[in-house]
Amino acid sequence: MAEKIIKGVLQFILILAVQVLILNNVNLFGFVEPLLYVWFILFMPYNCPKWLVLTASFLLGFCVDVFSAQVGFHTAVSVFTAFIRPVFTGIFAPNQDTNSENNPSASDMGFVKFLVYVSIMTLIHVSLLIIVETFRINELGRMFIRIGLSSIVTVALIIVCDAIFFRVKRV
Repeated sequence: MAEKIIKGVLQFILILAVQVLILNNVNLFGFVEPLLYVWFILFMPYNCPKWLVLTASFLLGFCVDVFSAQVGFHTAVSVFTAFIRPVFTGIFAPNQDTNSENNPSASDMGFVKFLVYVSIMTLIHVSLLIIVETFRINELGRMFIRIGLSSIVTVALIIVCDAIFFRVKRV
């Protein structure tokens, strides 16, 4: 048990460091903002208590906000993402018991289901974040482009990271 806690804390720190030290400085043409930190929320084990998922997501979003000089946007959206996560893990991994220590990953769910799960959750997360940050009627087109491009880049980063750290089942 202590090993899993240490591993989770190290993952939290590593993903946070990559996000705030590298990815927060990437903003391609004002349209693309990679948000790899959402992977931590999506990847937490199925059997992780909901209060722990919500608390870890709050802390992750809060840390990203602090290091990004934001006012709580990442925190609010991260908690919402963690809140709706069980609905989507139930849809895309219905055979997983709540006692399962597995993580939602391509090796556990199969690549196609994992891709759909990550794509939907990332689109929700990025959409809410960008809408909360910059909603202006006169910038709707720019906002939709930012949502689309940021979601695509984030999903690609998550898929690459998942492939690097976990073996993929052939489905």
